[in-house]
Amino acid sequence: MAGGSRITRAIAMVVLAVLVCTHLGLGQTAPHGPVQIGLASPDPAGYALARVAGIRSVKITADWSAIEPQRGQPAWTDLDRAVVMAHREGMVPLLVLAFTPRWASIGTGVDLSRPEIYSRQPPRDLRDWDRFVGAVAARYRDRVHEWQVWTQLGLPNFRGTANEYVAMLQTAHARIRAVDPAARVASASPEGVDLGFGARMLTAAPQHFDALVITPRGSAPEALLRPVGILAGRARAAGKALWMDWTPERSSGADAVGGVLVRVLAMAQATGVERLYLTDPGPPEADLRQAAMLLAGRSYAGYLVRDPDVFAVLYGAGADAVLLAWATAEGRSLDLPQMPGTRVTTVQGRPVAAEIRDGRMVLRLSALPIVVTGVAPALVEEARATASARGTLLPVVGADRDFSRSPEVFARLGRTGEERGLYNLLYRARPNGAVEPIETAGGEGVRTVIARGVVYVYFDLDDTFAFFLEGRTPIEITVETWGSRAPGQVGCNLLYDSTGGYRFTPWQWVEVADGWVSHTLRLTDASMANTWGWDFAINAGGNRSEDLVVRTVTVRKIAPP
Repeated sequence: MAGGSRITRAIAMVVLAVLVCTHLGLGQTAPHGPVQIGLASPDPAGYALARVAGIRSVKITADWSAIEPQRGQPAWTDLDRAVVMAHREGMVPLLVLAFTPRWASIGTGVDLSRPEIYSRQPPRDLRDWDRFVGAVAARYRDRVHEWQVWTQLGLPNFRGTANEYVAMLQTAHARIRAVDPAARVASASPEGVDLGFGARMLTAAPQHFDALVITPRGSAPEALLRPVGILAGRARAAGKALWMDWTPERSSGADAVGGVLVRVLAMAQATGVERLYLTDPGPPEADLRQAAMLLAGRSYAGYLVRDPDVFAVLYGAGADAVLLAWATAEGRSLDLPQMPGTRVTTVQGRPVAAEIRDGRMVLRLSALPIVVTGVAPALVEEARATASARGTLLPVVGADRDFSRSPEVFARLGRTGEERGLYNLLYRARPNGAVEPIETAGGEGVRTVIARGVVYVYFDLDDTFAFFLEGRTPIEITVETWGSRAPGQVGCNLLYDSTGGYRFTPWQWVEVADGWVSHTLRLTDASMANTWGWDFAINAGGNRSEDLVVRTVTVRKIAPP
C-alpha cells in the first residue's frame, strides 16, 4: 500500500505538470511549442496511473549490467515487462542504454569487486557495446523508437572521458539508426547546465544525436533561465532538441513542491525545452490539480517587468485573463488595478487576501506562486508588448545588482566582508570551502584550513557582469594574500570554468613579506558559466605547513585587442 500511495502522489504531481505545461507558455517570441511531460519511473506498476493522468512518455533504463551479467546470456524478462506495460497503458517508452557488466568493463583489480564503479565505466571493447545496442534495438524494433545513451555523465554516474562517451554515443547512434532509420537518439550531459559541454557537442558531434538531455539538479528555476535559454537556442540552431530531467527537492512540503514545479515548467517553456521528465517526484497533494485547471484553455500573453525578484506572467485575454505571480526574495509585492470579479488564490486554489489601497490591490508575494483571475485588459497588453520587446523572460535585477556596465567586480573577505558582483559567502557551507574569518594587524581576511580539508575559496561572478564568455573577453583576477614566512612556504592557483571545462592555472608561490601582497592572472579562455555552481576557486591544496590567507579578490574584463 505504501508503494501505491507513493506512486499516486507522484502521479498527482504529473497531472499538475501536464495541465500547467500545456498552458504556461513563456517566451512566445521563440519558435517552440508547449513542453512535453514524461515520467522517469523504475516501477511499471505506476504506468496505469500515469496514463490516467495523461502522461504518454516514460523513461526506462536498459541496464546492460543487469541484462547480461554473463557474456552471451542476456535476460530480458524485466525490460520486456516494462516495455509491454508501457505500451499496454498507452505510454511511449524511451530506453536509456547504460551501465557496463563486470566482464565488459575497463575496470581492474579491486574496482571489479564494486558494481558502483565497474558498471559506471565504459566498456573495454566497443564491439561488445555495439552488440548489446544492436540486440536491444532489434528486439524492440517495432515498439521503441526513442533512445538515450547513458543516464548522466560525470561522477558517480559515468567514470570515463568525454572522448570515450562520444565513441559510445557514435556507436549506439549508428547501430540504432541501422535498425530503425527514423529513431531519435538523445545524448546525456554532465549534471547541471554545462554550457561548454553542450556547445562542444553541438558543434563537434551533432551527427550522433537528435536531442541533448540536461539535469539541472539543485538550481532554483529562475537561475536556469539564462543558461538553459542559451543552450536551447544553440540546440535549435543546430536542429537539435533540448530535454530536461527534473527532481523536486524532497525536503519541501506539498505546497512548496507544487510551487517549484509550476516555476520549473514556466522556465522550461520560456527557454524552449522540448521535454521535461520528472524523476523521483516528491509528495504533493492531489488538490494541486485545481490550480492547473484555472489555466486550462488560456494562451500565453507575456510578462510584466516590476520590482527586482518579482515574476508576473499572464495568460488569456480580456475578462478571461489569468496572472501567475511569485517572488524569489522576501518582502516583495505586486501592485495591480482592482477589477470587478478579481479573485486571488494560491496554487492549490485557496483564497489569498489582498490589501486594497486607493482602489488598487497590493499582493504580497513569496516563492509559492499565486493566481489572479479577472485581470485588467491593460495588463495583458502590457505583458504582450514586454515579451515582444524584451524576448525571453529573465530575472529583473535592481540597479545595485546590475554590473553589466562595471569594468570590475570585487569581494573583500572577512566574517561578512563586502561583495560587489563577486560572491564567496554562499559557498562557505561547503566542507572544503568553509574558510575561517581572521583578523590581522592589516585587517580582516579568510584562511584556508589544510588540517580540516578546507582548501578552496570559492567565487561566483554576477551573471550581469560576465556569463558564458567562451573566451571572447579576457579577464584578469587579482588576489591579495598575506605574505609568506619563507620562500616556497605557501602558494595557490586558480581552478576556473574555462572553454574546455574546469582547469587549474600554474601553481604560484606567495611572495615573502610581513604584510599583504598581490598577484594578477590573465585568463584568455574563461567561460565562467557557473557550470558546477561557481565560476572559479582559489586552490590552496598544495600547501602543507602554512595556510593561505586571502583579503581581497578583484576581477576585471579586458577589452580584446
